[in-house]
Amino acid sequence: MENGERLKESRYNFVLYPGGGACILYNSLSGSIISVSDPAELQHVRKLLGCTHAENDSRQGQELKYREEDDIMRTLYEQGFLAAEDLDELEYLRYLYEKEVVRNRELSLTLITTRQCNLRCVYCYENHENLVMSEEVYQSMEAYIENSLRDREYSGVSITLFGGEPFLEYDRIVVFLEHIQKICRKYHASYGTGATSNGVLITPERFERLISLGVDYYQISIDGLEDTHDKYRRSPDGKGSFQKIIENLSYMNSTDYDFEVTIRTNFNEEIFQRAEEFYRFLAEHFDQRFHVYYEGIKKLGGENDGTLDVLQAEEVSEASIDIAGTIKRLGIKNDVIDEMTLPFSRICYATGHNEYVIDYNGNVLKCTLSLDDPLNRIGKLKKDGTMEIDEAKHSRWVGKKIMLADKCKTCRVLPLCYGGRCVNGRVHGEDFQCDSALMERELEELIVYNCN
Repeated sequence: MENGERLKESRYNFVLYPGGGACILYNSLSGSIISVSDPAELQHVRKLLGCTHAENDSRQGQELKYREEDDIMRTLYEQGFLAAEDLDELEYLRYLYEKEVVRNRELSLTLITTRQCNLRCVYCYENHENLVMSEEVYQSMEAYIENSLRDREYSGVSITLFGGEPFLEYDRIVVFLEHIQKICRKYHASYGTGATSNGVLITPERFERLISLGVDYYQISIDGLEDTHDKYRRSPDGKGSFQKIIENLSYMNSTDYDFEVTIRTNFNEEIFQRAEEFYRFLAEHFDQRFHVYYEGIKKLGGENDGTLDVLQAEEVSEASIDIAGTIKRLGIKNDVIDEMTLPFSRICYATGHNEYVIDYNGNVLKCTLSLDDPLNRIGKLKKDGTMEIDEAKHSRWVGKKIMLADKCKTCRVLPLCYGGRCVNGRVHGEDFQCDSALMERELEELIVYNCN
């Protein structure tokens, strides 16, 4: 940006006043968050962001020209709050989406190592079948990954272990990851592995082995303190799982390894009522390698949906804000803030060109929520290490987010999701329309809580 060039206020700005004479600025296109409390600086910010050329603005005609020596102006420009007057921000957003999402050259595989699980969570939507990934499928994946890296179709590999409970197949997983590590080293490719697990089977001995194999990220669900967790996440014989999970996580915490654990809490009113007590327990027992994430319990087609106690969308939003404030006070890293505020962070993984779910039988899927849905099954992994894809089916998943509705084009939250939040319904012909006003309000309140 040269001195004298004209600027305008970004269409993706949020200007928030939490009280106490401060101002919080957030831009959803850049992900920048700035807090301003100095009275002189605040006055200058207000003046700069008040200059606009919108047709319905009474101040139309005022010009805002870039001045390099103006530190505040330069910061607002560099952080995305001010933009060049001739910049089409919607077009620029599309460019960034193509660059950072569509052209992502990392192969991302989610493995359904088994359909079985060692717990029976009351809100679970899966059928708990004794179906496990065969040696043949593991070998086909190894061949596919090696072929893809050798032919430079992808520059790296990211693997997520999923299920059921993935670590019911611990022994086979270990052998598979040993082979993938060697393949990635052979082709100088990036490699990363994580797991979505209930945490019961990640014993200290297994954790040591998994860390050596590069499994350095875990999402583990704990639904509050022992009484509520064991009520909602129990074993087939009715016994609780809380104490074993805490024992395993405590061992992780005692090591010096570089890893991250997201402790996910699925909440309803009962679990929410003791949220502060639960998060205080986490803060007292675990260090900064342990983050938190939380979502309202949903009815996802499980056998208990008819009797499941869930909160409505507005109630979930209000509870989430309250939880965010508690977590902030306790100094715990809140993954929800990153999930809600970073560009493209809300795009559903199933819409990615490079994202595949490999079922236990070698079927190639897009979504982990509807494993046996014919529309979700887009291909097959072959014995020779090739992937046979029905491109027409695949296009229904990856193409839906590109066809932006008019409502999306004017939404200030668009850079976060690019119209690609949970595309499953749209694949099935549903006319999905999010509540943009609710999303904006929830986003504003989360940012305020995070900055206070």
